[in-house]
Amino acid sequence: MPGKLIRRRREQLGLSQQEMAERLNMSQSTYSRIEQKDEDITIRQLKTIAEVLEIQLADLLPDELIIYNHVQKPVTQP
Repeated sequence: MPGKLIRRRREQLGLSQQEMAERLNMSQSTYSRIEQKDEDITIRQLKTIAEVLEIQLADLLPDELIIYNHVQKPVTQP
């Protein structure tokens, strides 16, 4: 998980962990574990985090997922 990126962006925006947790409707301890990579999160939660941080979801995803998502499926013949 992109905990360091999330933390860096939160700090750039001048938000505390408690403020982030409140915006994400979770406890501060849960949010802290996300930043420390000790908490599994869903894509939906990651999307919400990206929205709060005013960045794109793709900025928080590993490059492998982004590249894979753009690979086209082969065309099959009828």
